[in-house]
Amino acid sequence: MTEPTDLRERTASCGCRNVTVRTSGKPLEVHACSCLNCQRETGSAFSYYAVYPEAAVSIAGERKTWRRHVDSGRWLETEFCPTCGVTVISRSEHSPGTIGIPVGCYADPSFAKPETLCWASRHHHWLQFPESVARSETEPD
Repeated sequence: MTEPTDLRERTASCGCRNVTVRTSGKPLEVHACSCLNCQRETGSAFSYYAVYPEAAVSIAGERKTWRRHVDSGRWLETEFCPTCGVTVISRSEHSPGTIGIPVGCYADPSFAKPETLCWASRHHHWLQFPESVARSETEPD
């Protein structure tokens, strides 16, 4: 089960705080991804997202959108702040009706750990996730 179990509202923001994202309730899922595209997009070894139903998310502030295609051929769209460049949400053809929020935008170290590591086959060799984190060697179906 995804933690935290409470149904509180949370606020995420970009680095300059010009874009805010409010979420309510528990995320549908929390995952990390080590695909090469996520590594490039985040400038890190993996991405870390909480996924919510669209109805549980409200977004304020000017954003720019970038759409790309992932290895499956489906599209993935991210929205980012035009001032600081931080990605604040993502949408995917794979999961219609949901919005992913980068967990780091919440600036909350107590946020739930990922339930799944996608593209585990491409994770950095030094990176160790807990055994309780399920692994998908490629992109989940």
